[in-house]
Amino acid sequence: MVQMRILACLLAVPLLVAADLPSGEKVLQTSLEKSGGAAAFAKVKAVVMTGTVEMAGHNIKGPATVFQKDGKSYTEIGLPGIGKVEEGFDGKVAWESNSIQGARIKEGEERAMVVRAARLSILDSWREFYTSAKTVGLEDVNGKPAWKVEMTPKEGKPETLYFDKESGLLVRSTETVTMAMGEIPVESEVSDYRVVDGIKTPFTMTQKAMGQVMVMHFDKVSYNAEIPPDRFDLPSAVLALMDKK
Repeated sequence: MVQMRILACLLAVPLLVAADLPSGEKVLQTSLEKSGGAAAFAKVKAVVMTGTVEMAGHNIKGPATVFQKDGKSYTEIGLPGIGKVEEGFDGKVAWESNSIQGARIKEGEERAMVVRAARLSILDSWREFYTSAKTVGLEDVNGKPAWKVEMTPKEGKPETLYFDKESGLLVRSTETVTMAMGEIPVESEVSDYRVVDGIKTPFTMTQKAMGQVMVMHFDKVSYNAEIPPDRFDLPSAVLALMDKK
């Protein structure tokens, strides 16, 4: 009889915890408000981020620049021994290029991920790209509790976002990226938040995939910066691939 009571208590615990969880929508809305609010994000039409990228454990470090505007994006990094690495999205075509593997076009689920990432903030427009947001628990992230929210995209595999319980800010995300070489689990963390034009902005981004760790440190983030109209144009190597399709 005692054992049955213990079992009954254990079975009841998840139900109590689940009942106390805030909804995914509530967690996202709180994060939006704590990050600066919808009004502040509505004023942002473009962003330019400059800094450095480092391959942890390999003593490889180089410059990094990110441009985003009107749902378009372009990232360029330079790594000693590897050369220039680029990736972009012109609103239709998602692509990447490097001196080792050349250029390639991203399609399917991989392209869908690029489209979502090209948005300046997913917090105020997540319903455009996801069918649901569900809080599935409270988990430790670097020693602090964070709400774990499972996001189901309209295209692609579920993603999990972690929001610091105290600050409300996004601190980690996990997803599975489908590439030519297969499905690759990726974990990303954002930190070193600073206020820029009323928006709390992460200045450090750490990504872990395939046993490698890449860290981006930004020294400058400029909202509504001037970006040349041709910055998002497809490079000649990508255009050549388009002609072959």
